Amino acid sequence: MIGRGDRSSAPQVAAASAGGAVGTGLMVLGAVVGGLIALWLLVNLVDGKLAAGGLVLGLVLVALLSLPLVGAGWYLRSRGTVEQQEADTFMARRAVLDNDRVVRRELARELEQRVAALLREATALSPAAAVTVRGAAERLREVAQDIRRPGYDATTWLEQTAARLDGRQIERLRRYDGLVLEEARRLESLTRDLDTDPQAVQRLSEAVDLLAGHVREREALLGRGEANTGLSPQELLSAGAAPRRRLVTPLELRLEDAVSYELDDYVVRGILTYFAGERDWHVYQLHDGKQERWLEVRAQGADVTWYELRPPADVPDGEAVTLDGADFSVQDAGSAAVDVETAAGRRAGVFVEYRRYRGTDGRRLSVERWPDGQRILLGKGILSDELDLWTRPPPTE
Repeated sequence: MIGRGDRSSAPQVAAASAGGAVGTGLMVLGAVVGGLIALWLLVNLVDGKLAAGGLVLGLVLVALLSLPLVGAGWYLRSRGTVEQQEADTFMARRAVLDNDRVVRRELARELEQRVAALLREATALSPAAAVTVRGAAERLREVAQDIRRPGYDATTWLEQTAARLDGRQIERLRRYDGLVLEEARRLESLTRDLDTDPQAVQRLSEAVDLLAGHVREREALLGRGEANTGLSPQELLSAGAAPRRRLVTPLELRLEDAVSYELDDYVVRGILTYFAGERDWHVYQLHDGKQERWLEVRAQGADVTWYELRPPADVPDGEAVTLDGADFSVQDAGSAAVDVETAAGRRAGVFVEYRRYRGTDGRRLSVERWPDGQRILLGKGILSDELDLWTRPPPTE
């Protein structure tokens, strides 16, 4: 099945290229013929030899010889463009399947190693912790079995399911690949911490559940072309009832764009793009020359938060934390692959663990574990209408 797809792709590309070349040749030939006829008419007109019958004859020759060539060439050229687009689409879909095979092989191998390591570590733990760790190992074994047996047929996928995936969804599949692989690798460090960190067992169980959930989401998107908004039912109801509108422009902010909030003007110095499976969002680093602020845009503008960066502090993982005398309860936790863009450059796929809290006073707290340290953001939810956005036109405009 896979081989048949590989063999058919080359003739499609060749046919598209040949059709475009023939079409161009016919259009050039038609233009040359038409030009020669026009030149003949012009010469006879200057010499005074062009009668009415000669003019009619020239127009008839143009209609019979030049226009059909140009029309046929235009048709073949346009058809060649369509065929080229179809060939490009097929090759992109083919690449998705090829990459999927590589990711499955690498992920299955990684999970096998983690299962073996967890079972070894469980023998040295307390009975209660050993039960949790063995349960996590069993869940990983089930995920590995699902990974080895994809729930789709390659030929059927290319002919049916792939048609439901647009370019954005194919890009999401690519980001899923990086996310699940990083989550699987993260389990190695959690396994090493089992005998030294009292919270490692709980964090390991949560990480395994999160990995299993992201693998299921990836399978649904790849195997059935299914994707949702990334919002829970309660979040959908809240976004629909609140006096907010979907904020499109902040999702398109670029470096050096400007944002005004509460009479202060800020310039975008950094762009963070988070991908956490069905959830993805943007965070913008803002500066006004004296202070730094962070603008978070989730659910395409249905949820906007204005943050301040707090100094690093030892904020433990848990369902509830206390900061500045206020109590916060966890609302969302997980891991994400983050693309970071600043004037200094761009780095893709940084693995970040996050916990989002809501305070009793309505404030919001975000605690993130980056590879190089912890990042704490404290702020409040705002309305999109409170922002004034000054975006620069794209370079192509």
